[in-house]
Amino acid sequence: MADFPFDIVGFDLDGTLFDTSIELSASLNHALASVGRPPLATEHVLSLVGMGAVHMLRLALEEQGTPDETLVKALTPVLVAHYEANIGTNCPPFDGLIEALDALAAKGVKIAIVTNKFERLAKLLVETLGMADRFVTVIGGDTMGKGRGKPQPDPIHEMVRRLGGGRAAFVGDSIHDVTAAHAAGIPCVAVAFGFLSQPVEELGADAVIAHYDELIPALQALS
Repeated sequence: MADFPFDIVGFDLDGTLFDTSIELSASLNHALASVGRPPLATEHVLSLVGMGAVHMLRLALEEQGTPDETLVKALTPVLVAHYEANIGTNCPPFDGLIEALDALAAKGVKIAIVTNKFERLAKLLVETLGMADRFVTVIGGDTMGKGRGKPQPDPIHEMVRRLGGGRAAFVGDSIHDVTAAHAAGIPCVAVAFGFLSQPVEELGADAVIAHYDELIPALQALS
């Protein structure tokens, strides 16, 4: 560890570790179709991801002219049930991720997930993909309680606490990731291949990578 600047590296999940766009859009469109709403293109759904399933559904309904909280509440379990039933069927890791995780592990770095996805679903996803043993802990959008997910720093602080303290960095694809990391006092690396709702250069990250083979050098440069 003497030649590597971080003891802990945390990752966002959707759009950072895995391309979950096909599964998320299928479940969102399933929920919309159940009440006769038109489907959204997968490419468009990407711009709605980042604050969890309820927020994604709310944004989709608002765009279709029905920002009805009663409907959001009714359709959330429909969306979640469909997602859970199909989880892990079509969400490949981004290119170079496995090698990057192996490289971090070889350096003795503790690796975690901090996502705004429900904790139960995040854990189920990595278990289904056979990758649960790669992450020391998984913190979801509901882990810390209502209103305490990203962009709040609370889950980042909890990640560091659970992993025993030390120098930490975070990797994500949204302004919520960057804001949470910086509020917690740690640097953030943004992935240019993620589910971006704005140009990656505008996120304010400490570094930007276009492929996971750039992660280790980017982290080393942040020292």
